[in-house]
Amino acid sequence: MKNQILSVGIDIGTTTTQVIFSQITVESTATSTIPEVKITDKEIIYKSEIYFTPLLSNCKINLEELKETIRSEYEKAQVQKQAISVGAIIITGETARKENAQEVLEVLADFAGEFVVATAGPDLESILAGYGAGAAEASKKFTEHVVNFDIGGGTTNAAVFWDGEAVDSFALDIGGRLIQIDNQGVIQYISYKIDPLLHHLNLHLAVGMKPKLIELKVLTDAFAAMFLQMNGKKKLPEELEQLFILHTHKGIAADIFMFSGGVAEFIYSDAEVRSMNDVIRFGDIGPLLGYSIRKMFEQYQHKLLEPKEKIRATVIGAGSYSVKISGSTIVFDNELLPLRNVPIIKLITLENMQSMIEKKVRLYEDIPVAIAFSGPKSPSYLQIKEMAKAIVHGLSENHHPIIVIVEHDFAKALGQMIEYTICKQKQVICIDRIKVDNGDYVDIGKSITDIVPVAVKTLIFKS
Repeated sequence: MKNQILSVGIDIGTTTTQVIFSQITVESTATSTIPEVKITDKEIIYKSEIYFTPLLSNCKINLEELKETIRSEYEKAQVQKQAISVGAIIITGETARKENAQEVLEVLADFAGEFVVATAGPDLESILAGYGAGAAEASKKFTEHVVNFDIGGGTTNAAVFWDGEAVDSFALDIGGRLIQIDNQGVIQYISYKIDPLLHHLNLHLAVGMKPKLIELKVLTDAFAAMFLQMNGKKKLPEELEQLFILHTHKGIAADIFMFSGGVAEFIYSDAEVRSMNDVIRFGDIGPLLGYSIRKMFEQYQHKLLEPKEKIRATVIGAGSYSVKISGSTIVFDNELLPLRNVPIIKLITLENMQSMIEKKVRLYEDIPVAIAFSGPKSPSYLQIKEMAKAIVHGLSENHHPIIVIVEHDFAKALGQMIEYTICKQKQVICIDRIKVDNGDYVDIGKSITDIVPVAVKTLIFKS
């Protein structure tokens, strides 16, 4: 049996804001007596115009203008927010550093629909952009490591894929609008994030000056070289390490490179950059950065693959790949749903399970939490009984519903055992086939014919 659900993706980036609507098909794919539900198709049914992200100042997003832009796109697409089942609003790059970034996400999440994720965090952005660009699909096709660099105005979000799965994600302060130039060729803005690199390159750029093309190209060539320098476990120069956001990479060497984001439009074109007029047509160094990367890869002949999507990769990832499905063999109380922003307590081992839960729950105020673990692939009745007992007693001081997320396919048996153990004194949600980690949050949506949409997200605002 097939079900179709409507998803929205909204990407509020340093430079641009976009909206897409997708139709996601969920289907029972059982080939035996064990029921199985999967997402079998994703079709984009509407793409908005690409807007410049509205700002009141360098520190503040224009929320009213942003709301009006998104409202008008819903109207053009003839979509009511009540029709949206799933989706994601993500705020990316330098925009996530604006002083009202969290307020923007909270307001727009309510505006956009009942179950739309609001998220900021470079790791999730990196993975979604990689899916939207086609890097995950390419890693399955070529059976090689594929890295996708999504270069926007303020940051670059990167993800490495192997056999369709993300194996690393990270972000850097590299982007096309880190230096902004007016139509007279005068620098209007330089991000403080690149001050150490400018000093290292002996570049004396400053707001109010007219730079020479050769000076800017020294910077963009340095950025271009960094994409090759960070491939693998080789020691990174200090000026590159300083550009990583929150954490560095794992050093996994990629065989195939892909680029998405606004700057990628210039990487995969044949346009030449011969004068400052070619640079400043968009008011920043984006065209020159794309040109430098193209020439760098031509010189070193690394395997460069063109993405399925460039500037729209992140928004397509947000609308089409942000939500996972848990269904059929699960336990849930639909009256509780939807749930938003439930923090994850991830158990690495099941030893001393009760005491570990008690210890970690104390770190939170009395709010709903989700206990998550992998668990055995085929647990015995005795194992399920012991896990249920440990979860119930570990959460005895938490007065909220019991929420459990397991990776393997035994949520129904575990959930029913938890219900039996507590004699229905608490409501229970137990879902499976969802992988989460400490520091993640989940949104759990209302069921759609026994299918529960789940979104894993990161709520991190960079300072």
